[in-house]
Amino acid sequence: MIRLILLSLLLVAGLLSGHYLVNLDGYVLVVLENVSLQISLMSAMLNLFLLLVAYLLLEWLIKRLFALFSGSRNWFGSWTERRHRKAFTQGLLALEETNYQEAEKQLSKLDSESFGGVDLLASAQAATKRKQWDKAMELWTRAAAFPASELAAKLHLIKLHLQQDRAKEALTLLEGLSEKHQGHPRVAQLWAKALAATGRWSELQDRLKGWKKTLGLEKYDALMRQAAQGIFADIASKEGANQLKLNWHNLPRAQRQDPAHQAAYAEQLMEQGMYQDAEQVLVDGQKQGPHPLLLPLFKRLKLANPIKAMRKLEEWLKRDENNLELVSTLGHLAYNCGDLGLAERALSKAIELDSRHEDLLLLAAIKEAQHDNRQALALYKQSLQG
Repeated sequence: MIRLILLSLLLVAGLLSGHYLVNLDGYVLVVLENVSLQISLMSAMLNLFLLLVAYLLLEWLIKRLFALFSGSRNWFGSWTERRHRKAFTQGLLALEETNYQEAEKQLSKLDSESFGGVDLLASAQAATKRKQWDKAMELWTRAAAFPASELAAKLHLIKLHLQQDRAKEALTLLEGLSEKHQGHPRVAQLWAKALAATGRWSELQDRLKGWKKTLGLEKYDALMRQAAQGIFADIASKEGANQLKLNWHNLPRAQRQDPAHQAAYAEQLMEQGMYQDAEQVLVDGQKQGPHPLLLPLFKRLKLANPIKAMRKLEEWLKRDENNLELVSTLGHLAYNCGDLGLAERALSKAIELDSRHEDLLLLAAIKEAQHDNRQALALYKQSLQG
């Protein structure tokens, strides 16, 4: 714009002063090697003006050509982007339609950098549906190089390692995760599974303390119980039942009062045939009322006279006589101690409340022992219908 204004001013000045310059006697002499050129001052100025105009026109033309070719490149880039989006969409649709071969074909057309590795995750999913595990691992490994898909890819790799009994490789990947990713709920679940698979029970217990909020109470209790079971089983198998009891009494009070530890300890005592000790643990652990981790273990007690457990159940049933879990537990406990009459009455009431498979089978076994084959057969048939 400034050049155009200056050129216009120069042209106006020439028009205004041109008639003065025409009569000047001055000239311009240009001497080359074998040629000399002499022109008037007016002609020289006019030629300079025309050269300037030609220069500006050439500059404008070059810029227009550059813009034209640059626009062509942008158009080509937009076309490529649209083609990639179409392939990505078709690949995802094929994946949803269970056309896994077509899904892999479409997704293989994409530039993974443009999609942050998400296309590789989708391709790996298609490969797993076709049971191409090596290809899926290769795709997940590539996807793990992109920040956007890193965690998802590594979670898939860890899960596959665990499924194929390679817990050590899974732990190596877990330990290599960033601190941010280690706080993910799914990471905690897989890490706990990997530690359990490698028998690192003490480490699992230590880590569970920091995962309680992440996992939720139900999963936390189940995993803590599993860890305690592993520790107690190791002690019992290597050092015997007496050392198991000594170890229990040496545990911190918080652990001895933890239902998950109590359940695991009672189970291990029963594995050792120490049912009376297990009964005491279960009764002491439920002073505040029946606990979902401990109450079912009453059914596994095999004592001739489980007085403490019976008293607890009767105490609770007085307050809630139609509680299905309590009535069912009483029936199983009575059967184990040989009181078939009490077991029959309790199980019949439990079935009235809800026809559960385990209660039906046990009552059928009682009827069969009483030579009531018709009723036993009816109960067996009812259990199959459930």
